Amino acid sequence: MKLGFYVTGGGWGTVRPNSNYPPDQHPGVYQFSWERGRELPEFQIQYISQGRGEFESTATGPMGIESDTLFLLFPGVWHRYRPIRSVGWTERWISIHGEFLHRLYANGTISPGKAFTRLRPDQVGPFLTAFDRLLGRIHADPMEHSPAVCANAMELLTLALERLPSADDLAADSKGRTHHVDDPIVNRALDIIWTRSDRPLSVNQLVAALPTTRRTLERKIMAALGHTVLDEINHCRLFRAKRLLTETSLSVKSVAYLAGFGSQERFRRLMIAEEGCPPGEYRARFRSGETSGSGDKKRGESSIPKGRD
Repeated sequence: MKLGFYVTGGGWGTVRPNSNYPPDQHPGVYQFSWERGRELPEFQIQYISQGRGEFESTATGPMGIESDTLFLLFPGVWHRYRPIRSVGWTERWISIHGEFLHRLYANGTISPGKAFTRLRPDQVGPFLTAFDRLLGRIHADPMEHSPAVCANAMELLTLALERLPSADDLAADSKGRTHHVDDPIVNRALDIIWTRSDRPLSVNQLVAALPTTRRTLERKIMAALGHTVLDEINHCRLFRAKRLLTETSLSVKSVAYLAGFGSQERFRRLMIAEEGCPPGEYRARFRSGETSGSGDKKRGESSIPKGRD
């Protein structure tokens, strides 16, 4: 847990045709029904190696599951899934958590709306080998092999990330960092702002990573985007924060931290300026259908107040 990435459980099983799902021996904290669905307190990697079924979440809508389907589940995101009753399936899963995963979530590397794929035949062998090695260690003696379990889980996560839609695909579907700018300095600055997970990122830290001065960068950003460097950083922070507010049940304090704000109060003031309400109210409005939660303001139209970096 101190490393920011840890495993809380894992297992596998075969659901035979015409059997109930989830099975009666399903762990209580993970038990659910198709009618109610569920929300998890952690992340999960799920892999269906054989069979067919159906999946649905608030982020994806209904999806079909075929053999060799891989998907991630996210904390606080409603979902449900089950095999076709007449077919059944074979499933493997691990539960993982920690700050590292929330950083991947906050910076857009993983997303509930892009966490579903079917492996190609040449990808199945390495993925199954890694999964079964991890599950073998978990079920043999997880406490004795705790560091190895963590390392194996990170290996499995790496393989999953390689097979899920790429970060470029995620960015193209978002309303965040989507536009290419001809100026290479500005383009590099935007890449750092929208992909760096260190928190918080200041203008001076950004300038230190670029072959330019602060004055030149400010001038170039203003010319290309019509607003300041700090405006762009805050736009990125708010974009991440709104996703975390609408797609998870994390506390407002955790959302502010993971999105890169230096303080919860700074986050609150920027949300009021941008959306007309504090974070908690924004989440409540989204869940009641009063707001889209997508951050529809265009670049150059932000109402974010200017502030000291």
